[in-house]
Amino acid sequence: MEKISPTKFTPRCYAFIQNEDGAVLVVREFWSGVYLNKLPGGGQEVGEGMIECLNREIKEEFSAFSSPITWIHVYTPTHAFVSRFRPDEQLILNYFKAQRPVVADEWALQTDENLLQMLWLPAVEASNSWFTLENDRAAFQAFLKTLHQ
Repeated sequence: MEKISPTKFTPRCYAFIQNEDGAVLVVREFWSGVYLNKLPGGGQEVGEGMIECLNREIKEEFSAFSSPITWIHVYTPTHAFVSRFRPDEQLILNYFKAQRPVVADEWALQTDENLLQMLWLPAVEASNSWFTLENDRAAFQAFLKTLHQ
């Protein structure tokens, strides 16, 4: 295993939200000079639980989001790794899926200089390569397994 030496932990929570057709809500984002294809979500704040984090992040990113969602845990990487953008941070990633589908037409991306586009990605194996980050691809694989249980 690679030796890492971050000075702090950064917990982050990400969401798999499916629409009535089974497609997954994803976003294109520009962050720290890099274009990312990723899941909605972000950093957990001090004093905030994971579910609170998810609901806050989704509300910040999407204007149509109006009420809290019931979440089911899908995946947490078990290996240690450092943030691609902040080498002093070890990330702790948690991925959840919404318990029920949402109506796609009711969702819209908030206006933000970093959030570029929202898409509904088919929940199929071939969509895995769309994601920029390795951990998102691993989480997507875990998510797909939950669909066949």
